[in-house]
Amino acid sequence: MYFDHLLDAVFGIRKIFHVIECEVCGFDEVYYEDVETKKLVGRACSHCNFVQKFDF
Repeated sequence: MYFDHLLDAVFGIRKIFHVIECEVCGFDEVYYEDVETKKLVGRACSHCNFVQKFDF
């Protein structure tokens, strides 16, 4: 539950763009896109608590 609140704070309103295997832990690493602009906003892995926001 904490991780979902972290994603809300960092990315805002988002939807899943793509899911791949996390290079660190082997679980799912999810890429997110902005709902309105359809641009990638970041990626996150809930298992290893990794969050990266893309600033282009």
